[in-house]
Amino acid sequence: MGMATNMAHRDLPRRIDAIGWGLLFLMSGVVFLIPGLPDGTWLVGLGLLMLGLNAARLVIGLPLDRFGVILGSGALLAGLGTMAGMDVPVFALLLVAFGLAIIAGQLRPGRAER
Repeated sequence: MGMATNMAHRDLPRRIDAIGWGLLFLMSGVVFLIPGLPDGTWLVGLGLLMLGLNAARLVIGLPLDRFGVILGSGALLAGLGTMAGMDVPVFALLLVAFGLAIIAGQLRPGRAER
């Protein structure tokens, strides 16, 4: 039973990713089927989905997906900004965030050479 439990735990990240994809398609279909939703609704949904999946990873004891946290935060903020009527330069802000995340990851103390 110990080996089966270990195999199931190793399979968790893949299963969480698959559930995330399923939820993304489901949410996208629902958003596109409901007329009259405000602009930015899909981005808010995407952000909440990505941040929620990372919260689930933390609860289960898996490491955060930094890419997902950055992308989810950016999508949520961009969607909320769009809903509030602001013109948010989403692509430029995400490029800055990804660049900073890559640099911070390399400057982290104790990082092993790969």
